[in-house]
Amino acid sequence: MPSWLSSLPIGLAAIFAALFVLGLALLGSIVHTGKERDLEERIERYGPRRTVPVAANDDAAGERSLARLLLDFTKRLMSPTAQRRLGERLDLAAVTRKPAEWALLGGCLAIVLAAALSLVTSYVLFGVLAGALIAWLTMRALLAFLIRRRRAAFADQLPDLLQLMASALQSGFSLLQALDQVVREDAQPAASEFSRALAEAQLGGDLEDCLETIATRMESADLQWTVMAIRIQRGIGGNLAEVLTTIAGTIRERGFLRRQVHALSAEGRLSAYVLCVLPVLIGAWLFITNRTYMRPLYTTHLGLFLLFGAIALLGIGIFWMRQTIKLEV
Repeated sequence: MPSWLSSLPIGLAAIFAALFVLGLALLGSIVHTGKERDLEERIERYGPRRTVPVAANDDAAGERSLARLLLDFTKRLMSPTAQRRLGERLDLAAVTRKPAEWALLGGCLAIVLAAALSLVTSYVLFGVLAGALIAWLTMRALLAFLIRRRRAAFADQLPDLLQLMASALQSGFSLLQALDQVVREDAQPAASEFSRALAEAQLGGDLEDCLETIATRMESADLQWTVMAIRIQRGIGGNLAEVLTTIAGTIRERGFLRRQVHALSAEGRLSAYVLCVLPVLIGAWLFITNRTYMRPLYTTHLGLFLLFGAIALLGIGIFWMRQTIKLEV
C-alpha cells in the first residue's frame, strides 16, 4: 500500500476536526435565528439583567463579534438581487436562516470539501474549484429538496382543507371566515400559506388574487383550478360549498392515481439512480485504490478530453432517463 494512502485517513480526520472546531467557534452565535433570536434580543434589552461571569461574557461577546463580522462580510459579497432571490427561496423552504447565514454555511462546507479534495488529489487548485462547485450544488440541491417537500405536503393537505372550507360554508360562514378556520387548524405548511392570503385580503386585497398568488408560489395546479371555480361561482352564482366538495374529491382521486403510478414506476426509477451513481462510485474507488492508473485521466490532454466527454455523456443520460421515468398525472 502506498505511504500516502496509509496517511490519508489521519490527514482527513485532522482537517475535519480542525474545521469542525473552527466552524463551531465561528457559527456558535448564529444558531438561534428568526423569531427566537428576536425574542432573546428583546428580553435582553427590556428584561431583568442577569449576572454572568466576566470571562464567559467576554468569550461570548468575542464569538458574537467574530460571527457578525463574517456575516457582514458575506452580506457585502452578495448583491441585493442575490440576497432577495435567496431569501425568497429560504422562505419558500421554511428555512429560518438569513441569506448571509445560508451562504456562510455553504462557504464552510466548501472549505471542508476543498481541504479534503486537495489532500486526496495533491492539486490545490483542483481541490478548491471542485470543493466550491460541490458545496454550491449541495446547498442548492438541499434547498430545492426542502422546497419540493413543502410543496408536496401542501398538495397533500389541500383536499382536506377544501373540505373543511366547504363544511364551514355550509354552516353559514363567509369565504373569509372559512379561510380563517383553515388557518386556525394550523396544518403546516398550508396554514402559513393561507394566512398570507387571509392577511392580504383583510388589508383590502382581492381574495381570488391572493389565492392565485399562493397557487403560483406553491406551483399548485389544483389550487389554481379552485380559484378559477371561485371566480366563476362569484360571477354566475351557485353553491360554493358543493363546488369545493367536488374539487376536493377530484383532487383526492388524482392523488390516489399519482401515488399508484409512482409505486408502479419505482423499479425503473431505482434502476436509473443506480446507473447514474455507478460510474461515479467506480471512478472514485479506482482513484483511491489505484491512483497511478487513474493519473493520466486528469494529467494529460487526452485524459481530460475523455473525462469531460464522459461527464457530458453522463449528464445527457441522466436527463434522458429522468424524462423517461417522469410521468405526469
